[in-house]
This record gives sequence, structure tokens and C-alpha cells, in this order.
Amino acid sequence: MCFVLKSFCVGLTVCLLIPFVAGAAVLTGSTIVQQTSDTAASAKNKAMNVAMRQILTDVVSKYADTDGLTGLLNNTKDADLINFITSSSVANEQISATGYSAKITMNLDNDALKNWLKQNGVQNWIPVVESGEQFMISAVLPNGVIDWAELKRISREDGIEIETKTITGNNVIAKLPLSYRTKFTIAVRDAGWKYADNDGVLQIWK
Repeated sequence: MCFVLKSFCVGLTVCLLIPFVAGAAVLTGSTIVQQTSDTAASAKNKAMNVAMRQILTDVVSKYADTDGLTGLLNNTKDADLINFITSSSVANEQISATGYSAKITMNLDNDALKNWLKQNGVQNWIPVVESGEQFMISAVLPNGVIDWAELKRISREDGIEIETKTITGNNVIAKLPLSYRTKFTIAVRDAGWKYADNDGVLQIWK
């Protein structure tokens, strides 16, 4: 059974699935839930809410400050968390008079989650699902891993993950969303990097 959410509405085993679209991860998770209540319908509603919170916790914690995320989830109502679920599917569903169990898979809204976390001061680097437009970076790293970590930190402060293409010695070729180019260029300049444009490729060095 498959249905679209944003309007829907335990022993848990969670499976994280991260398919790639246009160079960015679409966040997806699965969990097995078992709940009981006064009626089957009530048990199913409880199971869906439990699954939603578990999937959000396990999937988003890979891309955000764990303590900040946990506190924010604890203070957010189920009805508000539904806004971050774009679709879901149910498998191995079992229903009794007062019980419900199933394997539930949910797809998450990257942009909505990123904005929510940022507005609430939770550091995150949830990947942006772009239309496909990206720009190339050619970076010379005289200090190797230290410089590369600095560049990744700069992008992660804005919740964006650098997509590495190749690493050869102290030279790295990477990609970022085109919409982020101006902000990233200003950030690396302020951090002491030099930069130049070479036929659309942003070259940076120290």
C-alpha cells in the first residue's frame, strides 16, 4: 500500500535508505512498528506517529547536531512533524481488534527540514535537492586535510555538503549548488582564501 502524506493524520527496527537525485540525497527511512490501543484505527494512528518520529530521529541525526535535533523533536507536535513527510508506504501490515503492526517507509522533505532546523538554531548539513545546476570548484590545499576540513566546515555552516569529485595530492575537484556560489565565495574569501573564475570553475587557494 502506498499513499501521499502531508495530510496523514514499539519494538522498532530502522533501515536508512538514501537514493540520489540530481547529486543530492533524498532522505528516506524505514521502521517496523507494533502498537496497541482501544481500537485498530487508534493503534494505527499511534504506530504512524511513532514511525514518523523514529524515522526523523534516525535519518536526520546523520545530517544534524544530535542533541539539538532531539530537543527540537521533543518540543514539536506530531501534527507539525507531518509537514516534513512527503510520502510513505506500508508493507507487511497486520491488524487486529486492538493492535497494528507494519513496516513503514517515509520520504522526507529536505528543504523543509533544513529550513526548520536553521530557524531553530540546530546546526545541520542536510543536502539540498537542486534542479541539477551546480558549479565546479578546483581547490589547492597546501595544508591537505586541514584545509579541506575548513572548506567543508564553511559549507556546512550553511547546511550544504560539498560533493567531492576527485582528490589528487593536494588538489581537489568538487561541486556545490549554483545558487550557493556567491555566498560560498564570500565565505572562503573572508576565511583568507584567494579565488578566481576560470571558465565557470571557481578556483581557490591559499
